Amino acid sequence: MQRRVTQIESIRVLAMAGIFFYHLWTVLPEGGAQNPFGPLLGDIMSQGYLGVVVFNAITGFVLTLPHADPGGKPPLAFFDFFRRRFGRIVPQYYISLALWSLVALVAGTMPFAALGACVGEKIVFLQTFDPARFFCLVPALWWMGLLAQFYLAFPLLLRLFRAVGPRRAAVACLCGSWGLWLVLALAAKANHTAAIFDYMLYFNLPYRLPEFALGMAFAMAWKARAAAGEGVAPATGVPASWRMAFAVLAYFSLPLAILFKNALPMPLAHILLTAACVGVAGTLFSWPRMATWGAKPAVAAAAAASYSFYLLHQPLLGYGADALRAHMPPFAGMLVLCCVSLPLSAALARWQDRLVAYLESRGKAREGRK
Repeated sequence: MQRRVTQIESIRVLAMAGIFFYHLWTVLPEGGAQNPFGPLLGDIMSQGYLGVVVFNAITGFVLTLPHADPGGKPPLAFFDFFRRRFGRIVPQYYISLALWSLVALVAGTMPFAALGACVGEKIVFLQTFDPARFFCLVPALWWMGLLAQFYLAFPLLLRLFRAVGPRRAAVACLCGSWGLWLVLALAAKANHTAAIFDYMLYFNLPYRLPEFALGMAFAMAWKARAAAGEGVAPATGVPASWRMAFAVLAYFSLPLAILFKNALPMPLAHILLTAACVGVAGTLFSWPRMATWGAKPAVAAAAAASYSFYLLHQPLLGYGADALRAHMPPFAGMLVLCCVSLPLSAALARWQDRLVAYLESRGKAREGRK
């Protein structure tokens, strides 16, 4: 079986595109409402944040895949796992923090004390536990706190999935996490402290655990079927029945989410949106064309740079929107900002990844000389 799951590369790029256009909309929402296509354009762009749900599932899938069958790698010791995973995300993360902290200081957008407190929390991945600083400096970096929680929970979750099986483990994660969310959401209506706690947990575990757990469960189930090779599409390893099930889920949950998500309580709306994301992402994963596209060098390169792109793109949009807002109509500003920020973010992401690779190679060379 192929070592690289190429359809994941395509889905990663699409998810990152959704997040980019969502952030473009957040800095110029009037451009999404006042344009030749009508407010529907803004309505579509405003749903791009669901790319984070897809990223959460991809994270669970990718982490689990090497351990997804009896012949897979044994689970790493806790310390070794944490060292490897945090070692992969910290260099780009800290470089981005340093860059945007310097820009904020030069631009005078944050007092020094507030900036120091903001960066200090982000360095140790605690930003999602402080509602006052969830979105300071670079709002998108709240996700790094959640990613760190996924890493901390993964070794224990993997043992659970192996002990009771992916189906039971995933059901336990969904019922436990979303059940707690429903209970606390009810309590939040009557208690201010509970309301703050409920708000914070939207950005943390256990509320966001189901997305990650679904990715883990799919990795185990898919690896088993793809390895068996019976009744699966050669390009994707997905049985036809799975492809049909994902399509049916997307067909029903997507329209329901569009129609009713604003009328439902937050937990139920998120469950419905998660179902829609799973249906759409699963359908794309099952489509052989996505595997073909993901194997193309340009798509693979974009997927590889998506992490740095995520860390870097939002401030470019924010500062750019501030510069353009007073000089052109909203929709024209949105077009210009997109055309400038998208390639600039991609170029910065490639530069950052090359810098990290250079620093890592220098570090290995120094170790080799000792």
